[in-house]
Amino acid sequence: MLLRRVLTIFALAAIAATATTTPVMAAPAGGVEAMATSTCNRWISYNGADVPAYGSNVNCSLRRGNANSAVFQLQVTMNVCYEWVLRGQGVYPLTADSSFGPATEKALRAVQSAVATPSDGVYGPNTRKAIYHQGSNGSSCKQVP
Repeated sequence: MLLRRVLTIFALAAIAATATTTPVMAAPAGGVEAMATSTCNRWISYNGADVPAYGSNVNCSLRRGNANSAVFQLQVTMNVCYEWVLRGQGVYPLTADSSFGPATEKALRAVQSAVATPSDGVYGPNTRKAIYHQGSNGSSCKQVP
């Protein structure tokens, strides 16, 4: 009986020690989609459209605070392909300054809402698939997978 109690106490102590030393990580702002992708740092021609990318990977994300050529391309794309949406929000023409600030976030949320994707203000793989992008070599706007 005493041995059983001692073993139970050791087992409970081991469980408690594991529970208190195992780190718990919260999802970053922007949700799980943002957690699973790298930050876009450039743009590339992808399936006939100019899209933000991380190296050659288009499964990347952009959010407020980013500043690079990928943000510039997103801003240009929204100006070219979603002028009517941006006008409705009072942010047209969106300044293509490579800086993802409040106006870019507002514009992106409006575009996301217009294409019926969650309007979280974060550009990621789901938004990439939902919106039209500026076509490469001056062609019309198109969606990409």
